[in-house]
Amino acid sequence: MKKRILLVLFLIVATFINIYTVPTLWSTNKKTYLVDERVIAKIDTTELEEQRKNVIEELRNEYNNDDIVGVLTIDNADYSTVVTQTKDNSYYLNHSAYKEKDRLGTPFLDYRLDINTSRKLLIFAHNSKYRSMPFEILENYYDESYYKDHQYITVTTTEGEKKYQIFSVYVEVEDFDYYDINYPSNKAWLKHLTKLKNNSLYDTGVEINENDNIIILQTCSTLSKYSSYKHKFLVVIGKQVS
Repeated sequence: MKKRILLVLFLIVATFINIYTVPTLWSTNKKTYLVDERVIAKIDTTELEEQRKNVIEELRNEYNNDDIVGVLTIDNADYSTVVTQTKDNSYYLNHSAYKEKDRLGTPFLDYRLDINTSRKLLIFAHNSKYRSMPFEILENYYDESYYKDHQYITVTTTEGEKKYQIFSVYVEVEDFDYYDINYPSNKAWLKHLTKLKNNSLYDTGVEINENDNIIILQTCSTLSKYSSYKHKFLVVIGKQVS
């Protein structure tokens, strides 16, 4: 019951920030959630895990923020962002990577998870049709042709690099069981993955099995067909391939 109450509160706060905030109140700062190109170049050319670890440490020093746990990059999209994590799922809804008040927020990992070891990674960030937001790029995935050219998501952490292939894209308005993180058996886990795959707006052709680890990126959907729903979350889901 406590988890359900926290989830409802999170959904309410996220929806309020994305839809009802007066545009003139938005931060005028640069996109502080995006990673400096010099750092990205270092990630792209780095082969040793120790050097990748140094990249995360450099980012923590640059932002003066030990909450930075990784870097998320979308294949062929010229897009990379820091990923933060703290003790709750609300702080980075309205704080920058510098820990300054900022309604743009910063992409963050669910506080219940470990970016290096968890079977499922849940990463949240804002989107809005009124302002440029951290996860606005995800709405490109409504277009299957965009998906075909941007199938892979990479997460760099202090322990190395993980690559995920997207297998499902859809908008959820009422069934939020993808927030769950505990599955009693491999059978239950596979049933969950199959449900996520079957929900997809289009068939990606990517197969899943009970041994897969996955990543879920969630943001608000701005599609007009979902405008009557109180909550409408776009989810982009990938399975780890390396």
